[in-house]
Amino acid sequence: LYRIHLTDSFFVVRAKTNLKYKTVKWKRRMPKNITTDAEVKLTGYLSGKKYPESFRLVRYYDEEDDRELTF
Repeated sequence: LYRIHLTDSFFVVRAKTNLKYKTVKWKRRMPKNITTDAEVKLTGYLSGKKYPESFRLVRYYDEEDDRELTF
């Protein structure tokens, strides 16, 4: 993923539940179904080495399926 980032491209992935990160900054005002919109940095040993820069983490609540998705 970091190689994709270095080429100034964009990507979207679904985050697993065991993703370890720390929040760098977050947005306060968001649309209705967006529960979190934050800039995060990976804290896991290998993941932090493989992707050293911060990225955007978005949590979305899906009312139809009654579940929260993390991207």
